[in-house]
Amino acid sequence: MPDLYTIFDGITRDLRIEHTFGQWEDAFVKVRKRIEVDADLTEEDIANLYVFAGALMARPPQHIEHFAGQWRDIVAQARTIKIDPNVKPIPSLRKGPSLSLDEAQRYADDPMGTWFIDRLAVNIEVLAENFGIDLIVNESEHPFLTSDSPAVTYHPPVEERFRVMPPGLGSPGCEITLPISPQHALLFRHKEQGLHNYLVADWETVFEMNFRTITRAKEKIISDRDDLYFVKTILDKVAEVEAEG
Repeated sequence: MPDLYTIFDGITRDLRIEHTFGQWEDAFVKVRKRIEVDADLTEEDIANLYVFAGALMARPPQHIEHFAGQWRDIVAQARTIKIDPNVKPIPSLRKGPSLSLDEAQRYADDPMGTWFIDRLAVNIEVLAENFGIDLIVNESEHPFLTSDSPAVTYHPPVEERFRVMPPGLGSPGCEITLPISPQHALLFRHKEQGLHNYLVADWETVFEMNFRTITRAKEKIISDRDDLYFVKTILDKVAEVEAEG
């Protein structure tokens, strides 16, 4: 999707976001190489993992389109509201920040120039302040898969009577999984920031990781080999769940 991360001001093309992503990717590749040779990671290396994961939570095109689409829906709904000029607005609604329809329309039309950078920064900040990292080492015969939406946010099942609000990154049990190679994946969980444990993944763990990756992918699933055992098995499982529903 060309120019997705470009900010247009009507005359010039601002490539700051694109260039920043390139710098973050280069830094991440260096950290991954250190992980692959089992080298000790520095504080800077760990910080780069937080930044890279936070970016991948925000940057997939389908995620950007999802939020832009929400703003389009808000604008479309707002334009159907008829305002009677003879009726004063409710006082409580006149307090605090306001947003015009034109501004909301710009949020829908120009994510890069409006809300995207703030959302990107919030993702990184929340990860760094509330999540610790475990490094999962795959010792099974099957690889970790990745996709066009590799950073997956997972929430454990919650009893319906406790489900008051949609789950967020602060919800109990929230996890973010991110495969970074066929043999390694990052697991973010609520605990003190930093790198904590190296966890060995057995067959069941690899299956669960790949299940999350496949079911959250938009269009592409990526493997380093022709071993697609997980894909068929997981898709069969998804079909069974949907049939039961």
